[in-house]
Amino acid sequence: MDLQDKVALITGAGVRLGQAIAQKLGQLGMRIVIHYHHSEKGAKQTLKLLPGDESRHLILQADLKEVSAIKELVRNVEENVGPISVLINNAADFFPTPFFSTTEDEWDHLFELNLKAPFFLSQTVAAEMKKRGEGKIINMVDVSADRPWVGFLPYCTSKAGLGSLTIGLARALAPEVQVNAIAPGTVLPPPDHAEMDLSASVERSLLKRIGLAEDIVQAVEYLLKSDFVTGTILPVDGGRSVY
Repeated sequence: MDLQDKVALITGAGVRLGQAIAQKLGQLGMRIVIHYHHSEKGAKQTLKLLPGDESRHLILQADLKEVSAIKELVRNVEENVGPISVLINNAADFFPTPFFSTTEDEWDHLFELNLKAPFFLSQTVAAEMKKRGEGKIINMVDVSADRPWVGFLPYCTSKAGLGSLTIGLARALAPEVQVNAIAPGTVLPPPDHAEMDLSASVERSLLKRIGLAEDIVQAVEYLLKSDFVTGTILPVDGGRSVY
C-alpha cells in the first residue's frame, strides 16, 4: 500500500506505544487520527510530534466500550479527513485480576475494551476498505495470549481472543484487506511495574533486554508496507515466546 496521504486511525494514540506508532506513520506521510479516551493532554502532545501542518491530522475522543461511540468516531473521521485506509487497534487496559477476587465489572471492562472494541471498529471500517480495494488492520495482542499469567487471566484471555479474531478477520476480509497482529513482549513497562517482575521478564527472554517502542514501530511499518502478509501474529518479544 502506498501510505502517502492515506488516513490512519490509531486508538489509544495519546500515550506510550500508540503515540510512538502515530509519530512514525506521520513521518511516513500519513494523515493521523489520534483517538483517546481519557488522555487528552497526551493526545495533544502526539499531535505536536507529527510532521507538517496540524490541520492534516485529527484528535477525537471516544469510549470504545460503546458501539455507538465507535460508529460516531468513524463517521467523524470520514467526514473530516476522509476514508480510513489503516486501522491500528492499540487501545487496551491492563491491571492485576487475582483469580479468586476478579469481579464481573473487571472482566466486562477488559473484554469490552480489549476485544469487543477491535471487533466493532474493524466491522465499521472494513466494508469501505473492501469497496475501495485496499485496507490494513493491525491488532496489538500480547505474548501472554499463549502463555497466560495467572494473576491477569481476563486480560490474557481477551488478548487470546484478539489473536483468534485477527486470523478470522484475515480470512473474512481477503483479498482486499490485510489483517495482522503484533504480540509485544516486555516493552515500555508501566511505571508501577514491580522491579522484580521486570527482571524476571528479561531473564525469561532470549535477548535479555526490554524492548523499545521502536521495535514495535518497525514491525508496524513492515506490516503496512507489505501486501503479501495477512493472518499473521508477529511476536516482537526478544524471544520470550520461545524461551
